Amino acid sequence: MQFIKGFLPWVAFAGLAAFGWQWASLGALVVSTLVLVKGMMDGYKADALVLEYSNTLFFALWTVLAFADTNSPAEHLDGPVSMAWLAATAWGSIVFGHPFTTGLAKRDVPPDMWNHPGFIRTNLILTRVWATAFSISTLTLGLVVVADLNVAFRVFFQVTGLVVPAIVTVQYPKRVQARMNDAMVQGVRS
Repeated sequence: MQFIKGFLPWVAFAGLAAFGWQWASLGALVVSTLVLVKGMMDGYKADALVLEYSNTLFFALWTVLAFADTNSPAEHLDGPVSMAWLAATAWGSIVFGHPFTTGLAKRDVPPDMWNHPGFIRTNLILTRVWATAFSISTLTLGLVVVADLNVAFRVFFQVTGLVVPAIVTVQYPKRVQARMNDAMVQGVRS
């Protein structure tokens, strides 16, 4: 469940939105910086902080934009733009051969498992799930903006785009582990 910390800045951003997008951006930047610094102080390596680095960069850029032009039309694009950023982060981590969930999983898995093909494959699949969810959310939130739909649609698509992959992230490794345990039991019986 360590991955949840990486999404705290987005929760802060949503929670502070009522005070204006510039203050929501600044608040999220502060939270993302604190989460990143805490991770670094806890001794996590860069591969375990991909999301934290990405969040901090996004909110630094978004805060500059928000304060530079408080009436920018970009304010209304924060949903699709932020999901596109997260999608780019997830897909980019795959392209560069370091799926972002791998570093997160290393926080909870013993080092002797890190090079196991099952561990590597599981994290590639999980990162693809996140990247796909972020990509779908980018498109659906873009449609919500273009169609000028009620805020309830926006909330639904943002929450769905985070909750579905979070559930998969929790459940899928358990299923993989159960299959591996079953295979070992079958091997012992043979």
